[in-house]
Amino acid sequence: MHPDLDAVINRYGTDCLKWDYMEKWLGVPEGEALPSWVSDWDFKAPDFILKPLQERLDHGIFGYSERSEEYFNSLIDWWRERHQVTLQKDWFHTTPGSLPAIAMLIECWSQQHDQVLVMSPVYHAFFRTITNTQRTLVTSSLVNDNGYYTIDFDDLELKFKAGVKVMIFCNPHNPVGRVWTEQEITKVCELCHQYGVYLISDEIWADIDFSEHRFFSCLRVDESLQQKMAVCIAGTKTFGLPSLRLTNTMIPNEVESIPFKNKLQAYGIDVYSAFSLVANQAAYRNGAEWVDQTIIYLNENSRILDEFIKAELPNIIYRRQESTYLSWLDCRSLGLSDEALEKQVHSAGVIPSMGYAFGEDGSGFIRLNLGCPASVLNEKLLRLKKALIN
Repeated sequence: MHPDLDAVINRYGTDCLKWDYMEKWLGVPEGEALPSWVSDWDFKAPDFILKPLQERLDHGIFGYSERSEEYFNSLIDWWRERHQVTLQKDWFHTTPGSLPAIAMLIECWSQQHDQVLVMSPVYHAFFRTITNTQRTLVTSSLVNDNGYYTIDFDDLELKFKAGVKVMIFCNPHNPVGRVWTEQEITKVCELCHQYGVYLISDEIWADIDFSEHRFFSCLRVDESLQQKMAVCIAGTKTFGLPSLRLTNTMIPNEVESIPFKNKLQAYGIDVYSAFSLVANQAAYRNGAEWVDQTIIYLNENSRILDEFIKAELPNIIYRRQESTYLSWLDCRSLGLSDEALEKQVHSAGVIPSMGYAFGEDGSGFIRLNLGCPASVLNEKLLRLKKALIN
């Protein structure tokens, strides 16, 4: 196991959203709680990323930067080897993050007040992206079977029949942690094709996979089903690089990519951060073994949480996630309102994401970040027990 993953590093004073801004956004004074709300991890970046970044910094000239052939090849090789997907260079559209790409795609592929669908509970930022682009938010609730979530395809088809124009698909899914199967993904793509719905698949969690079946990209379905599709991929979760802000959106149909390319030009998104390019290229080229070790570590954190809940918090339902380092805890049996639940966990000094932020289907849940040293996780769990024990 890589020793750096056990290192507890002080993130205060680094303008860290998760640690430095709890008081501003959540009213939690600095130093009084362990944050577990923002979905980044507390692991130091490995040397194979830090060294090329330092060399680029030492060079000292920071003019406009473009993507090199090696940049494209590093991602193409990674996705071919890890996910059996052959990316094409002309599919790449690079943006500072996934949400800008998703927002621009919604603007390209729909009109104001058109319906855009998500399957809830789901990553909360999708809601504001839809509403702030003046589209109509439509939700299809996932089916929760004692912590195991599946897609309600009958409901999904009804929503498509009612006029949905765009679907945002979280694959793997945040916060419920599902790695959707080939059969599930194929059926989603078939329904989108049948009803002319544009599909935006957010696949930034693709590499964090613990399940017995492997992650399956929408880019692996039949080519005929990819004609109204965009797939967002990134190293942000895989390598812990969210503040370096780099996402690559794959659009297989060149004709459907034209409005998006025009929008990128209009917004001046045609040059890129030198540090983001260097870090991502180095990570994809050199990071396979490190990622494998990190997944083992995160999976062990999931096991620690699972055993703790079974032994100490039997009223909480937790099904170990198939992907992400975000656990989804069902606290509804406690009979607390969302406000009371939030107050209790905050008062005990642990700050999860509250489930209601992920839509009505998240009411009564909390999302706890497991992307931290095991010693920190154990302290979080002791505080969680203090908050929730009857």
